[in-house]
Amino acid sequence: MAENEVILEGLHPTTASCMEALQDLQALRQFRRVLDMGCGGGILSVMAAYWWDATVVAADISPQAVADTEALAAAQGMEGLIKAVRSDGFSHALIGQRAPYDLIIFNLLAEPLIHYAPEVRAHLARGGVAVLSGILRWLEPGVIQAYADVGLAPLARYEQNPWVTLAIS
Repeated sequence: MAENEVILEGLHPTTASCMEALQDLQALRQFRRVLDMGCGGGILSVMAAYWWDATVVAADISPQAVADTEALAAAQGMEGLIKAVRSDGFSHALIGQRAPYDLIIFNLLAEPLIHYAPEVRAHLARGGVAVLSGILRWLEPGVIQAYADVGLAPLARYEQNPWVTLAIS
């Protein structure tokens, strides 16, 4: 397997398409400050830290997700790069302290992605990229409009029917 090749089999389609987007971005540019919002088990945080040697704030409302992310980071020897926090949206102080981020990974559902569009914009560095996933295809226009309203536009689109992932900037 090539260094930047990732096995996507067995991942939820939204996580797999996030991984595809990150893999494409990995080939194009470097990121140093990453926010993984809705980190779940932490696999996207670990991949971002690995590919870019980046510092990652991994946030989730679920205490179990935070514990799982911490355990995965420790198992991969990345405790120094990944800080997992329990946060309802962008409310944890560390999220604001480490902003702006040159990469925000946001894998939830269309409704929270739309709701948090202004927060994503506020925490994204100029020229930064946000990878938005968990979008059912028929809700994609609403997500695109919400981000257009805050000055961000799609760069790339990934689909694993019925799910869509967008890279925006």
